[in-house]
Amino acid sequence: MRRKIGNGSPRAGVTAGLVAILLIAMGTVGFAPSNSEAAALGNYLTLKGGIYSPSSTFNLDNVDIETTFDSDTETGVAGEIGIGHYILPTLALEFGVGYFNGKGSIVPRAATAARQQADFDVIPVLLTAKAFIPAGAIFPYGEVGIGSYFTKFEVSDNANTFEGDMTFGIHAGAGINVNITEKAFLGVEGRYVWANPSFGDQQIRLNDTEYALNGFELNGFTTMLALGFCF
Repeated sequence: MRRKIGNGSPRAGVTAGLVAILLIAMGTVGFAPSNSEAAALGNYLTLKGGIYSPSSTFNLDNVDIETTFDSDTETGVAGEIGIGHYILPTLALEFGVGYFNGKGSIVPRAATAARQQADFDVIPVLLTAKAFIPAGAIFPYGEVGIGSYFTKFEVSDNANTFEGDMTFGIHAGAGINVNITEKAFLGVEGRYVWANPSFGDQQIRLNDTEYALNGFELNGFTTMLALGFCF
């Protein structure tokens, strides 16, 4: 099955808003300090908020060959607080703690089986390397990093709530920051996450039958607006 992506999708609307805000900020670059001046301050704090978009429908491998999240898997919210340190004017390491979520429906194909709502919440703890391209008051960058992911998975039946084990994943992305004052900047960041949470031996109960819960992946995109402060 394929995810439904329409012209009025939440992801498209929020992304357009983030880009518009960044363009407004870029109009102030003539009054902002240079990239090297900001990097010389050594450290920064960044607050991020935006959306999480699953890259595909989710499969629960051991539930049933005919049972998946259906194609209306929804975009969720994403956020992160990060603290970074410039190792070089063009290279920084950033430690972050974040949150993202999503939801969908578990739809067995049997005519008598009930549709059940499924929600998941994720707390990632991240270490990211960012490589900047000096461009005056504008900071284009690429990034790559690793993370520990703590996942909670819930099904509409209150008996089906699962706490995942800590699992590791990787992420990569790109973004752009724009200085708006000597010690503050705005930015937009796009990132792709690869992570496969583990739920150990926990069982999921669907229509009076229990199955092993695994094969669930968090792969997807986060698109976030950032507000940062150098110190």
